[in-house]
Amino acid sequence: MLHADDTPHRIALGVAIAMFVAFTPTIGLQMVLAVAIAAALRANKAVCIPIVWVTNPFTAVPIYSFCWMIGARLLNVGNGANIHAVVERMSAVATIPGWSHLVQWSFWSSVLSLLLELSTELWLGCGIVGLVSGGVLYVLTRWGLTTYRRRRAGRKMLRDGRRQRSFIKPARPRAMVSCRETA
Repeated sequence: MLHADDTPHRIALGVAIAMFVAFTPTIGLQMVLAVAIAAALRANKAVCIPIVWVTNPFTAVPIYSFCWMIGARLLNVGNGANIHAVVERMSAVATIPGWSHLVQWSFWSSVLSLLLELSTELWLGCGIVGLVSGGVLYVLTRWGLTTYRRRRAGRKMLRDGRRQRSFIKPARPRAMVSCRETA
């Protein structure tokens, strides 16, 4: 990301879009969605791909549980018992042993049915968390890239200045007279 050939705004916008999409409950479509939105908004598409993997089969339960909890609290429908029940249901879906379940339709249909059942609270919480984290990362990424590039340009100018001075042969002072010449 530091050496991407793009403006800091476009790179930071790509990071923000990817972070927002990463928090949406669209596992399996996140890379496609992030790249499509980045293309539509003229953001950097290459930085989107690794960032959307913040949510993956290993992190989905804690992230979506947290997002659901925020949405449920905002809609005033979540109490402690509901939150624990939802976390248990999400964990049951996500902790099927092995990798083979990721290519089975039954796994994805159970994930889809759970997401549809929790949709209002989950989408609200994911939207809020995605917007906040995307906004914060936009600001931090743009600041970080701008600072990095300024410092790098300053160091390059300093190195170039030293190289130019090293090629200049120092002049010999004319007032120097050797001992043999005076005798």
